[in-house]
Amino acid sequence: MFFFNDQLRAILWAQFKGIYNRFSGGGSAGGRAVYWVSSILWYGIVVFLAWLAATSLPYVSTRSVLTTVVSSGLLLATVFWQIVPVMLATNGLSLDLKRLMVYPIAPARLFAIEVVLRASTGVEVLIVLTGAAIGLMRNPITPAWGPAFILPFILFNLMLSAGVRDLLTRLMSRRGVREIVIFGIVLLSALPQLVLMIFPPEKWKDAYARYSEKIPSFPWPWQAAAQLTTGAGAPSMAAWLVIWLALAAWFGFSQFQRGLRWDADEANSKLRSDASPRSGSILDALFSLPSRLLPDPLASLIEKDLRSLSRAPRFRLIFFMGFSFGLLVWLPLVFGRGRTQGVFSDNILVWISLYAALLLGEVLFWNAFGFERSAAQAYYVMPVKFTSVLIAKNITAVFFLLLEVTIVTVAVLLFRVPFPLSKIPEAYAVSLLLCVFLLAIGNLMSTHHPRAVDANQSWRNASSGKVQGLLFLLYPLLAAPIFLSYLARYAFDSNKAFYAVLGSGFLVAIMSYRISLDSSVEAADKRREEFLAALSRSEGPIA
Repeated sequence: MFFFNDQLRAILWAQFKGIYNRFSGGGSAGGRAVYWVSSILWYGIVVFLAWLAATSLPYVSTRSVLTTVVSSGLLLATVFWQIVPVMLATNGLSLDLKRLMVYPIAPARLFAIEVVLRASTGVEVLIVLTGAAIGLMRNPITPAWGPAFILPFILFNLMLSAGVRDLLTRLMSRRGVREIVIFGIVLLSALPQLVLMIFPPEKWKDAYARYSEKIPSFPWPWQAAAQLTTGAGAPSMAAWLVIWLALAAWFGFSQFQRGLRWDADEANSKLRSDASPRSGSILDALFSLPSRLLPDPLASLIEKDLRSLSRAPRFRLIFFMGFSFGLLVWLPLVFGRGRTQGVFSDNILVWISLYAALLLGEVLFWNAFGFERSAAQAYYVMPVKFTSVLIAKNITAVFFLLLEVTIVTVAVLLFRVPFPLSKIPEAYAVSLLLCVFLLAIGNLMSTHHPRAVDANQSWRNASSGKVQGLLFLLYPLLAAPIFLSYLARYAFDSNKAFYAVLGSGFLVAIMSYRISLDSSVEAADKRREEFLAALSRSEGPIA
């Protein structure tokens, strides 16, 4: 192929070997087994949806209904491909341009590789669309050439995703702009629920019936592709699909070229120079608080973690999403018109707090040394016990989690959401219980499966795939004591029963934490070379 010359093939082959060696030789056999089992479970669900599309579409006998179904499916595919990676604060595989600039490769060829890598954020979509294509080929009313138009629709999403990724990467590097962009994204995701909260469904039905015939139909890319796929589209739809492809290519390539000229290190240096610390500020007083309450070296370690995490774009992104996304998306479920008190509305503070705790797990628990990377070797040469290092990181994690719950509580009170005030201490207690369990498991993960992460990359995961696969299985187990506490309240109709079971959960959590702390310190000592090698490992040309 024109874009894939010997240089690019060499880069891709080196990256493939790195990934292969990591999964085949790195880590324990148990970790790899858990990762593959969880992946099989997840993609098994996706394959089932693809099978459902392949077996259901052949029985749709009306072309108009088939076009509507396919158009709705392609719209959902576009939303998943473009929005879900943003909501999960991840960008999948992408080119590390700083490593590739030394190669004499044309930007157009690099952009072609970047577009192909965008498929990593929509593997599930590709699987489901494959099943839909098979179903359309089996449908007698669909022309034989119809399913082929799914390919340009996929290419449109790939190029659009590449442009969105590069645009967000630059925006997230600017202080102040980063928070505005995150708030806008979260508000956009919550917009449907907010609109439904403000306007009752009856008004929507009346407005749709009144203006639906007056609103001209616009050939959106999913509509044009659906009509061409089912054979219901005019030749003009093909022209519109070409126009959408051209616009996506222009947007993606223009943003990619700007990314080539953009220097992240220069932008970060300007931010650091513009944001020089001021003595006597509120944040400075907050960061120095541990030195007033705790002895050294524990106080110094906690202050260091507080300062470093608060400056890390990745952590700030996750922390901001922890309360903003939960509030803007979940509050309309209990704050809309005609809503009544119930189990969900009474425990809205608990639900949002638990969501924030799970979201913060990536940057606070599962890979506690990831942001420090090779600097973690200082812990082995300084006169500091590794136990103190882990305890300091755990205290920092508890502080940020409680701060997150406090922000959520203040916001819920400001919104005047009707809920029992007794839920406030309950939310703190439940979040703290889950936090202790997360710390117990997270200490083991951080010492057995560390991974170097660039804190300046807002859209890069701070935990490895094997860790994420393991958490897919562990989360229900970690939440079991909380579920049993609410079950005891329901069975005995007593808050005493709830707090009794919750207290028992705390005893189990504290014992688990104590055991995991000793095991983690022992693992960090015995696996010193492997631990430091993992944190010092640099990423390949594809991150």
